[in-house]
Amino acid sequence: MVLSHPSHPSHPSSKVTVGDQNTKIISRRFVDIDDFTQQMQSFSQVCMTQLSLHSLQSDVWLAALGGVQFVFIKSSCPIFISGDKPRDAIAFACLLEPTGPPIISHGRPMAHQTLGGFDPTREAKFVLPSQAYYVAFQIQRDLLHQYLQIMGRFDLDERFWRTNYISLPETITSVKNYLNQILYLIQHQSSLLRQSHIKTLLMDDFIPLLINAIPPGSPEERDLPLPMSRSLLVEQAHDYMLSHLEEPITIKDLCQALYVSHRPLFYGFQEIFGIGPMEYLKIQRLQRVHRCLKTSTPEATNVTAIAQRYGFWSPGHFSRDYKKMFGQSPSQTLRSSS
Repeated sequence: MVLSHPSHPSHPSSKVTVGDQNTKIISRRFVDIDDFTQQMQSFSQVCMTQLSLHSLQSDVWLAALGGVQFVFIKSSCPIFISGDKPRDAIAFACLLEPTGPPIISHGRPMAHQTLGGFDPTREAKFVLPSQAYYVAFQIQRDLLHQYLQIMGRFDLDERFWRTNYISLPETITSVKNYLNQILYLIQHQSSLLRQSHIKTLLMDDFIPLLINAIPPGSPEERDLPLPMSRSLLVEQAHDYMLSHLEEPITIKDLCQALYVSHRPLFYGFQEIFGIGPMEYLKIQRLQRVHRCLKTSTPEATNVTAIAQRYGFWSPGHFSRDYKKMFGQSPSQTLRSSS
């Protein structure tokens, strides 16, 4: 399959096209992180958190073509994604752009020539930068194994998958070019993706291309991204926040709970999430309030009481931040829940 190099339209159509039961093409824009999460769980069992108080606009293009699935994302906000990967498939991920802010995966900055995420035993845990085209694709294990056997690539085994990352400075461009072609087809709802032979064509084109892009032999340690020094500290702070969302938490409380000073905690959050720890806590709490309001009965719910439960004692500041993040007032969210 050969196409001219595509340009990305800025506004996808909200459209779902289903061919047969094993083929699904989706092009959608999400403004609610929970709706976005629900859609993504058809691809992988993940949780998602937007990392900005600004309103969310995330464009998603997904193609499920039998034993191969592709998902492309471009978001107005950085997003933290965590959760389990499918055990019956091998997943891969990268950014389509050659330059710009990297993905932060397990506290490691993934260079743009890095392909990662293919350890099925390791949970997904990464931050997507804003305004970048991210792609994840997964290939059913038995299907991938067939191609590996045919091509004699016995080095791509369980030991290799557990490395989770590989740097491909010489060959990743060809893989990204092909992925750009697939994105172009999804965005334009090309009739090619609805034809029965396209799955075989994609498999025979793309899977060997991917396999050939990975040089024989185990990746050397020098090729793997190094973890950021404060990534474990940030993970511990994240877990502490989520388990104490209904309790007053100050930066001093966090530092005392983690036996650390303010400086490494602040710089760690800036490195991993691009925001400070208290802004991260505010986003988590606003999201929790949003979920409560969406699932509550309007007649039996007091917005102020829910806000105060999560530490928002100033109605004016709370309403301002809530509307900035979700594009509507708390009372509007509550009314729509009915």
